[in-house]
Amino acid sequence: MVRSASIYAAAIDALKVDAKDSKYQPVGGTTYCNFFAQDVMKSSSIATPLPGGTANDMADALYGNDTPGWYSVSFIDAQNRANNGYPTIGILKASGHGHVVVVRPKGTAITQIRDVQVAQAGSKNFNSTTINWSWKASALPDVKFYTHN
Repeated sequence: MVRSASIYAAAIDALKVDAKDSKYQPVGGTTYCNFFAQDVMKSSSIATPLPGGTANDMADALYGNDTPGWYSVSFIDAQNRANNGYPTIGILKASGHGHVVVVRPKGTAITQIRDVQVAQAGSKNFNSTTINWSWKASALPDVKFYTHN
């Protein structure tokens, strides 16, 4: 499969995660980060399935590199891989509810974790923002990043 930043970004953008009528908008405290990440990866131009279930279920399946095709990378490598069109996520298992974000192309290299560019569904949905809107600064060092060939 041909990978490029423009194809990957278009797959993310097509889901319109931040639209007011998006199916990913939170409802009564329920959020849909897992569905959004899975839908991005299921898109015909990406075709890279993520493990199913909640964000915590995904984290359990990905930790230890036990999901075929997915492997862990540093936050710098995560941004570089996304910049080159490779499916990439950030995920953090947490008591109660974990959270998963899609790392999206930024076009530039980064040196700090807070500069990773993401799209997410959650208590607030963003099509393109930095990861510091996804977790508190104190949690960022615990976020795990995974990419797929």
